[in-house]
Amino acid sequence: MKQRRLFIRSVILIVMITAVGYTFYNHFADERGLVDQGDKAPNFVLEDLDGNRFELQELSGEGVYVNFWATYCTYCRDKMQYLQNFYEEYEDKGVRIVSVNVNETTLQVERHKQRQGLDYPLFIDRNMLVSNAYGVRSLPATFLIDENGIVTERQIGAKTEEQVLDSLSELIPSS
Repeated sequence: MKQRRLFIRSVILIVMITAVGYTFYNHFADERGLVDQGDKAPNFVLEDLDGNRFELQELSGEGVYVNFWATYCTYCRDKMQYLQNFYEEYEDKGVRIVSVNVNETTLQVERHKQRQGLDYPLFIDRNMLVSNAYGVRSLPATFLIDENGIVTERQIGAKTEEQVLDSLSELIPSS
């Protein structure tokens, strides 16, 4: 009799733990609300280090490589160096690099730009509004957006120079 009650209580406890775990998983899952392949890229407005306003939808008709990064991220620094190597070449082909820092100070970003010798514009996502809209959870995070404003790929983590170059090549507008 006692064994039967213990078994029933154990089963009830396991069912309750499973239900609570499932609820937490659904509520806090990392994939929730992510912008992914095939989605229309959410528009955003940011300022560069000089205070110039930028809006994503202004790049309609061009391929866009949106890269979320931070100064403390080693993989981000590597990727930014690769982007620097190909920035001008691909800009001439209709591909724009939009480099979005995730909520660091202007001074940190300016120093990083100087140390790394970066020529392309850097934007700061104050209060992580854009990062949250895109569902960025880890860095570096990159979104490849075609000339029609559709996300063709979402990339998370480190990439080799060859992989970055391949991604930039994919974004060259067809027209």
